[in-house]
Amino acid sequence: MATGRIGTTPVLQVRWSKAPSAGTTSLSGLDDNSVSLVYSVGYEAVYRNGVLLSRTNDYTATDGTTVTLIDATIAGDIIEIFANQTIPLADTYSQTVANGKFINNTLTTTTGDIIYASAANTPARLGIGSTDQVLKVSGGIPAWGAAGSSFVGCALYSASSQTISNSVQTAVTWDSERFDTDGFHSTSTNTSRITIPTGKGGKYLFVWNHHWHGSATGERYTQLYKNGSATDMIDGGKRNNFNVNAGNTQGAAQIVNAVAGDYFEVFAQQTSGGNLGVTVANEYNQFSCVYLGA
Repeated sequence: MATGRIGTTPVLQVRWSKAPSAGTTSLSGLDDNSVSLVYSVGYEAVYRNGVLLSRTNDYTATDGTTVTLIDATIAGDIIEIFANQTIPLADTYSQTVANGKFINNTLTTTTGDIIYASAANTPARLGIGSTDQVLKVSGGIPAWGAAGSSFVGCALYSASSQTISNSVQTAVTWDSERFDTDGFHSTSTNTSRITIPTGKGGKYLFVWNHHWHGSATGERYTQLYKNGSATDMIDGGKRNNFNVNAGNTQGAAQIVNAVAGDYFEVFAQQTSGGNLGVTVANEYNQFSCVYLGA
């Protein structure tokens, strides 16, 4: 029978039992149950007729496979040897090594704590956040923060009118904002643009309109541009045109796919033969976008 224990040096225990012939002093090899005598020196226990013998005084055991009795056996003797054999493990961890490889359970201190890597092979603790906070990432490190606004987008207008030259596609400028949740627009630079901010790529609904004024014939056009190029309307065209006299409000809506850094503009054009103005102030005009999702 062999048993063992888990540890740095586990022990395999073999029970060797034999009824040797009278006059035997050297015990080795197979016992009466075909079990081989193998032991680690100093870990064996020798019994004679159930009595534990004293190492050195009653026997010697020096080579791991042979036990030599001081007094020879007599007829009827039973010799049992509990042969404990240590088995060294090649791949073991000391306590110090283990502490360096495994995450200590004392790293977490509060219900809801999160363990994350603050650097390669460097576990760190993030304490539980507050009610309604969400997990965010900044610079590769997680942190709790307020949930984002349920609405994402902007709405622009201009405090003054703008002149559109004859047969010239002109970007409409918007120097004021009704709202802007995430920095889509600047009122000081590139005021014609709505730019998709970092982390906000996805589908957007753009809605725009402007009011032509002045009496003139010809056509009026309005277009949505993406990164300097006209976008396709849903019906495949690129322009929304009104072949009417001035004095009408013109606009459109369009859903587009966008990534961070894309910018969008409204371009207006007219063919009256002279200059025309567009009013982009107050309730007449607006250029807006709404984030629909990824």
